[in-house]
Amino acid sequence: MRAFNYKIRLSTATLLAMVLGSYLYSASADAAEMRDISRINRSIHVSAGEWVGDISSVNGGIDMAKGANAQELSTVNGGIDLDDNVTIEQAETVNGGIRIGENVTVTGSLETVNGGIRTSAGTAVANRVRTVNGKIQLRNTTVGKNVATSNGDISLRDGSIVNGDLLVANRRSNWWSRLWSSHRRHLDITIDASSAVRGDIHLYREVDLHIDDAAEVGEIIRHY
Repeated sequence: MRAFNYKIRLSTATLLAMVLGSYLYSASADAAEMRDISRINRSIHVSAGEWVGDISSVNGGIDMAKGANAQELSTVNGGIDLDDNVTIEQAETVNGGIRIGENVTVTGSLETVNGGIRTSAGTAVANRVRTVNGKIQLRNTTVGKNVATSNGDISLRDGSIVNGDLLVANRRSNWWSRLWSSHRRHLDITIDASSAVRGDIHLYREVDLHIDDAAEVGEIIRHY
C-alpha cells in the first residue's frame, strides 16, 4: 500500500511538473513572439501573421505584411505601410506618410507631422486621425474620435464615418509665410454622399468645402 501511495504521489508531482513546464514554455514563447523591434538607419519588416510588440525606427520605414499584429509604431524619417488585416495599437511618424490596406484595426490613433494618411476599405481607427502637413484620405473607414489637420486636404469617401469632429486648425506662420499666403490655394474638404461626420466641422482657416447634399454632417463652425 505504501508503494502504491508513493507511486500516486510521484505521478501527481510529475503531472504538476509537466503542466508547469508547459505553462512556462508557452509564456516564454508568447514573450518571444511579442518582442519589441528598434532600428537606426534601417527599415523594419514584419512578416505575415507575425506578432510583435512596439516598433520604432529613426531613419527607416515600417512595413507590416498581411495579418500581422503589433503595438505602438513610430518613425522619425520614414513611412508606415500596413497590409490587409493588420492590427496595431497606434502609429505615428514625423517625416513620412501612413498607408493602410483593407480591414485594418487600429485600437488607438494615427498621426503624422509631415506626411499624409491614406486608408482603405474596412479600416477602423478607435481614437483619432491627425496630420499637421499632409492629406487625409479615408475610404470606407470608421474613426472613433476626431479627424484633424493644419495644412492638408481631407477626403471622406465610400461610407467613411467620423464619430467625432472634423477640425482644420490655423497653421502656424511667420512673416514669410504670411507674405505668400495670398498665393496659396485653400484646402479642400470633400465628403461624399455615403460618408458622415457625426460631430461638428470646426474651421480655423478658410477652406473649400465639397460636401454632398446627402452627406450627414453636424454644424459647420467658422472660427476665423
